[in-house]
Amino acid sequence: MPLPLRRISKKLLVALTFVICLLYGLACVSSFLPPSKYWYIALLGVGYAFLLIVLLGILIFWIVVRSKWFILPFLVLVVSWKSINAFFAFHLMAPSVITKQEGTVRIMQWNVERFGQMRPGTKRNRTLRKQIFAYIRIQDPDILCMQEFFESNDPERFAENIPFFRDSLGFRYFYYAMDHRRPDTAYEHGVAIFSKFPIKKTFRGKFDGPKEKKANESYIYADLNIHGQMVRVMTTHLQSLLFTGTEFQSLEDIKKGDDSTLVKSVGIFRKFRQAYGFRQDQANKVRKELDKSPYPAIITGDFNDLPHSYVYNRVKGDYQDAFTKKGFGVGRTYSSISPTLRIDYTLLDPAFEIVQCRNPHPQLSDHFPLITDFRLPDSTRLSK
Repeated sequence: MPLPLRRISKKLLVALTFVICLLYGLACVSSFLPPSKYWYIALLGVGYAFLLIVLLGILIFWIVVRSKWFILPFLVLVVSWKSINAFFAFHLMAPSVITKQEGTVRIMQWNVERFGQMRPGTKRNRTLRKQIFAYIRIQDPDILCMQEFFESNDPERFAENIPFFRDSLGFRYFYYAMDHRRPDTAYEHGVAIFSKFPIKKTFRGKFDGPKEKKANESYIYADLNIHGQMVRVMTTHLQSLLFTGTEFQSLEDIKKGDDSTLVKSVGIFRKFRQAYGFRQDQANKVRKELDKSPYPAIITGDFNDLPHSYVYNRVKGDYQDAFTKKGFGVGRTYSSISPTLRIDYTLLDPAFEIVQCRNPHPQLSDHFPLITDFRLPDSTRLSK
């Protein structure tokens, strides 16, 4: 390659390095910026996985050509270690077994997509309800938190679900909050906590967004007496993007570089911006409620946001992320759009000891469950 052309190429590569470092850095700091105001920076967080891969590629390139420019992406990666660790769990040898260890408690988090009972064209005997029940039985959780929990008020059309969890799966105690009900009241769905331990107190808060946007759902908690210790378990379903089938197709078209990408992107971005604003307010409410807890608390839920988002950072606070603590990989919990979407979480007070966290992928819902085993706080951890 002629020397002038080589110099131009190097300058372009250096410029590209600066640009990618900047974009990646903005994606990282989005977890600290209110997305209702800085929504355009929050959008960069959606492309975090892509930016991270590109940045790693640039780092490797500069190392291979033995250039001092490797220092820039290297330093950016070092500084952003917290974001990398939230995105990817590195515990390759962490335990992952179905059998519970003695002295542990198992909590299972799962958005069950209404047991598949509201999918278009679904008939009663073709839903995934029985398969989901069987799967839960095998996992044997002591506490079960679910979003989009479906309940029937018309047994002639759909079987009731709460009685089965109570009488057949052994969850004698439960708290369920209905968020959406069919106008003729035939069926409904919301959030639920099922427990094999006694519930001493329950609470339900409602988000105050518009009903037509489904921004008025619940955050609930149940205070459980677990072997003589009180533990607060909270669960919630934060604002969804509410993509229609047409918009999911638009996303696929955008990925393929369809000619109408710009037009389709405008509508997609509008929904992102709207959802960011709702989720910011919702995350603040959830965090405030957690801070009031007189007991060690656990928060689970479908946050509909990524591990380097403002929402995740706000709700998590100083809690432990069960997956990053004991999992391995990216921990995908949503089956569509991207193979890197981790939007469902189990976060525990630092006083708990996390033993294991599993992220299996049964094809029974559009979300995948999280199954976490933990030990109760002892007096030493509680006093810290």
